[in-house]
Amino acid sequence: MEKVLPSVISQDQTGFIKGRHLSSNLRRLFNVIYSPAKSNTPEILLSLDAEKAFDMIEWNYLFTALEKFGFGPNICAWIKLLYTSPEASVCINKICSDYFKLERGTRQGCPLSPLLFAIAIEPLAVHCRNSHQIKGIVREGLEQKISLYADDMVLYISDPENTVPAVLTALTEFQKISGLRINLNKSILFPVNSQAYNIKLDTLPFTIADQFKYLGVNITSKHNALYQQNFGVCMEKIKQDLHRWSTLHLTLAGRINIVKMNILPKLLFLFQNISIYINKSFFKQLDSIITSFIWNSKHPRIRRATLQRPQAEGGMALPNFQFYYWAANIQAIKTWTQINAHTQAWSAIEVKSCSTSLYSLLCSPINESYRKYTNNPIVLYSLRIWNQIRKHFKMENLLSVAPLQGNHLFQPSQVYPVF
Repeated sequence: MEKVLPSVISQDQTGFIKGRHLSSNLRRLFNVIYSPAKSNTPEILLSLDAEKAFDMIEWNYLFTALEKFGFGPNICAWIKLLYTSPEASVCINKICSDYFKLERGTRQGCPLSPLLFAIAIEPLAVHCRNSHQIKGIVREGLEQKISLYADDMVLYISDPENTVPAVLTALTEFQKISGLRINLNKSILFPVNSQAYNIKLDTLPFTIADQFKYLGVNITSKHNALYQQNFGVCMEKIKQDLHRWSTLHLTLAGRINIVKMNILPKLLFLFQNISIYINKSFFKQLDSIITSFIWNSKHPRIRRATLQRPQAEGGMALPNFQFYYWAANIQAIKTWTQINAHTQAWSAIEVKSCSTSLYSLLCSPINESYRKYTNNPIVLYSLRIWNQIRKHFKMENLLSVAPLQGNHLFQPSQVYPVF
């Protein structure tokens, strides 16, 4: 099932689908919120709260969905067998209740459950995409309607006065057939543009907010505010944790392992999922805090660069956070060079926002003025990060891998159709 789901489930869903990542949902969200709009239509986001999502799916609906998506009788029979008279018991403080029968839901802890839930929720996504009554937000000529990561759903809505009633009707009908219930009072309405405030938002059955948390990231109305609400908050948490752990009697290796196991994952998550330029002062402060921790506030006896080397080269593999930040952003930038039929929604928006080839901008001399070609802040920040990398590794001139097609520095590509 894991192998075929990417061909069955649309790219709007990324949770537990092989080859898809949580970062795609967030980068798409950032492009919708922060890209310049070319319409004066009110735009909002709805972050929907699914009530006990995995526990509410009706089995008959799930089995029907499997058949409709083309799964054969054999695999359907095996799945039905797993859901034939299952029982469960609740254990609290080593005291377990009597067993009782389960009648709905996908079992939590079962590796098959997230895949089944993705299939169960996909018909709702299909309806939203195909409904003419549900109007999405258009960026660079591309309409965005829905993003899903398991039970975390975001709807992109324009003309909310007419679209929201259609959404509420769809959610009600979907609840009747699937069992999945949306808690409207806990769902967030996030105004995307100033025009959204001109309508009566308080008449809608959602909690209105200019900031909300989505997939572990604090989403703000201003792009620059992402730094303080995420990296700033994370930095304060790191300071508190390291101060608390500084009293522990640990070896140098033990302290470095704490950094690798507790500090690095928190920052790496943000590096991979938030498209924003971070000054070197952030990394200098971070390195200073960590150096103070691993040397227990004493003068360092080994250079940080030496500690950051691999153990095979005489180092202790202390993380180089600047390099992790660059690597995470290169992973996203790389998609600009791989445009095809399977291009993700966020990448398509970024490519279309540029009047020249983004690939050619990556290869241009480092003093190139990018604002002549795009006003997308996500793209501009990514190019700025890329320039940081090129300066560090001394790749400042025109790169030899520059493409011919769509290259603003190669005039024939702008004139002759053959290119």
